[in-house]
Amino acid sequence: MMKQNRLFTTIYVAGTGLSVAFTLILFIIYYVKFAPIYPEYNRNRTLVVNSMSAVNKENDNNYSCNSGVNARIFDLLKNLPHLDKMAAASNIGDFLGVTIVIPETNEQYSPIVQLVNQDFWEVFTFRFVSGHPFTEADVASTLPKAILSESMAKRIFAQTDVVGRFISLDGKDVQVCGVVKDASTATSVTMGEVYLPLYWGGLLSPEAHDTGLTGNIQLYLLSKDDDVEALRTEVQEVVKQHSLQDKYDNKMFGQPDTWWENYFRTSCAGEPDIASAIRGILYMLLAFLFIPALNLCGMISSRMDERMSELGVRKAYGATNRSIIHQVLTENLLLTLVGGLLGLALAYTLVCMGGELVLSIFNEDMYFNRDYPMAIHLEMLINLPLFLTVLGVCVLLNLISALVPTIVALRHPIIYSIHSKR
Repeated sequence: MMKQNRLFTTIYVAGTGLSVAFTLILFIIYYVKFAPIYPEYNRNRTLVVNSMSAVNKENDNNYSCNSGVNARIFDLLKNLPHLDKMAAASNIGDFLGVTIVIPETNEQYSPIVQLVNQDFWEVFTFRFVSGHPFTEADVASTLPKAILSESMAKRIFAQTDVVGRFISLDGKDVQVCGVVKDASTATSVTMGEVYLPLYWGGLLSPEAHDTGLTGNIQLYLLSKDDDVEALRTEVQEVVKQHSLQDKYDNKMFGQPDTWWENYFRTSCAGEPDIASAIRGILYMLLAFLFIPALNLCGMISSRMDERMSELGVRKAYGATNRSIIHQVLTENLLLTLVGGLLGLALAYTLVCMGGELVLSIFNEDMYFNRDYPMAIHLEMLINLPLFLTVLGVCVLLNLISALVPTIVALRHPIIYSIHSKR
């Protein structure tokens, strides 16, 4: 039948394949953003504070709104009952403008720099190729130490066993204490080529500032026993009590956020419009799934009109409605499975060939313009439950699209069916 009706088969399979491909790409994009992947395996236990605003109670014009907090908040939160670890990171390190000289070529290269504390390496589960993470003493004393990504170590030293050796950052000798497996540019929170102690370079300070709790440090709070709501309540209460005694009224606007909520937060002076964001995702799913399903329904309905005489003859020889429905659904199921496999191949081809472009969709924080290759890890792509979910939805919609016109066609009398296409 597929050979006899090549146009119908081609349109059906191609339509299903494109629907599966675009839906799967959308799922992959959000899977990379929200699901546990290297090195952010603890996303489901992590709360994020990446912005804060503060208003001077004595002078409302003295207002600050920053993409982060300052070091004063560490002492406020460190003893919370449901807090396991508290990672601090800042990409303000990029403003250091440091350069590394590559020995073999004398090339000056500006790496992606992350300033982090000692707990960063426990909240985020980096795999150390060699060496060890920063200690609390390393961070507190701003010792000239660094952790390199695996690719950065190979670029500088042509190997990864480089613990104890020195790199030159703008003429300053910095000792390498560890090398970690590369994070992908798709995980912009943890992406870095050179990781330095939080207060290195003097851009961030452990001392209090006259700006309330605002600053340029992003906090990642790892909860105990997955009880993120209890930890959220504790953080909000502590900041509220601190604001009552402080000259600044510090506002968090619903933070700390869960990992997926934080993605939709775009301003330090308001809560994210999550409902609107979810509606946008649903509209895209509607375009990718339901609109093609309606088109297939119309196509199958037209096809059933052509097969009316066949259905009439089969019914005349004793075929039941149930057997005819089973035949039609089986035909469409096979076509859907062929289209699904085609869509799977197309989706993975597009992601692998244009990974940076695809995974940067809806993500303004990616290092899109940096001289750094996109790393596509297999765990981002090989996810059987994800593919089966997308394929299952497409199969269901396609079977419904076939079932409706089939039932309508079977309601006609046998005589009408036989004589409809004489």
